[in-house]
Amino acid sequence: KKINQMNTWTTEVIPKLVHPYLRLLRETQNLQQEGVPAITECICLGSVHSLLVLVVHFDYLEQISLSICACRSAAVQLVEQGFFPCAPLQPSLAVDIRLLDFATRLFLKISPNNTAISNTLTEFLEARGYQMKGEDPLRRRFGNALQWFNSLQ
Repeated sequence: KKINQMNTWTTEVIPKLVHPYLRLLRETQNLQQEGVPAITECICLGSVHSLLVLVVHFDYLEQISLSICACRSAAVQLVEQGFFPCAPLQPSLAVDIRLLDFATRLFLKISPNNTAISNTLTEFLEARGYQMKGEDPLRRRFGNALQWFNSLQ
């Protein structure tokens, strides 16, 4: 499963994220401003389904709904809005790209520790009234998002 997911990231998803990511950097002045979601219509006329994604920001959680079709993948739509998915195809969680940028810069100064940053972020959000379901709800998904975001950069 991990090998298939890695192949999907490297051959299908990351190449399709390069242009949306560069556009996001340009439109937000290198992430200094809030991103404005790019609204592009479906041109494939294929079947469309809805996907709910939990988005992790610095200080809050947000549930968003995406309309997914053959020409509008979840990953592309998320990056256009300033978020990075935790999975290549049907992500349940996405992380604000600015938060991933912060973690990347932090890990250049200290030893990388996904467990510490995800546990701290979970506690920080819980102190503000946001609850995430499951045991260790962020660690693996945050780590995936951070790893593949860094490969996009």
